[in-house]
Amino acid sequence: MFHHAVAERLRALGHDAVHVREIGLAATEDAVVASTARAERRAVVTENVADYAGERDVILVFVLKSHLPGGGAQSAALATALDRWAADNPDPYLGQHWPL
Repeated sequence: MFHHAVAERLRALGHDAVHVREIGLAATEDAVVASTARAERRAVVTENVADYAGERDVILVFVLKSHLPGGGAQSAALATALDRWAADNPDPYLGQHWPL
């Protein structure tokens, strides 16, 4: 799970972003997170490729932590990458996306 600071940074950049912890889904099964994202027309940003690979009718943004800097720089780098991806994909298709 990525740090909640990513959602905070995305909101500061003007995005309607939430972290699962902020909406009470931090310890919830992945299928419930996907279902909630689908119902709210949100994207799921995750490193958990294996558990979400079968989901097809939700926007999935896969990001591997190994492609990001470590420590405190990770949240800022991920928010910047997601902001860029969102600008390049204003109406993303349902399914898998790999922005990094």
